[in-house]
Amino acid sequence: MRSIIEHVRQINAERTPVMNLCACLCVVVMLGLANLVCHYVLHTDMSFLMPWMLAATALYFFIPALVLWIATGNPSGK
Repeated sequence: MRSIIEHVRQINAERTPVMNLCACLCVVVMLGLANLVCHYVLHTDMSFLMPWMLAATALYFFIPALVLWIATGNPSGK
């Protein structure tokens, strides 16, 4: 169990919930810009992938913090 917590702590990289939120928002904005470039410049429809990429982004940023919060009592894992 100890190694799992250490692995989750490495994934989270000691980010606080506010840092996770800001990083998630930055990635969402970049995904939106990439979708616009694909739509208007490349003339491809990537809208079917956007919900999956947004869900994966949210899971990546918030699930490790939730696991650390439950396991250690601190979302950053310190």
